[in-house]
Amino acid sequence: MNSATNQKIITTLSVMAAGFVATKALDLLWRKATGHQPPSKGEDASVREIVVFAAISGALAALARAGTTKAVTRAISKRVDEVV
Repeated sequence: MNSATNQKIITTLSVMAAGFVATKALDLLWRKATGHQPPSKGEDASVREIVVFAAISGALAALARAGTTKAVTRAISKRVDEVV
């Protein structure tokens, strides 16, 4: 495999891990802030609660993806510069 393929694999796995951590952190913070579980399928939740949770979740996912992608790209390019 070439380095571009390796970078894509590492970035994808890192973004998935960051998304998992971000989801768990949001669930924990939501429970502490509201006193109940985050809204999910089949639960009675107000539209307001669902919209707020979705907005926070989407923003957190975008930040996790962008930050992780940038960090992995920087780390890989730094490593390549050390090898060259």
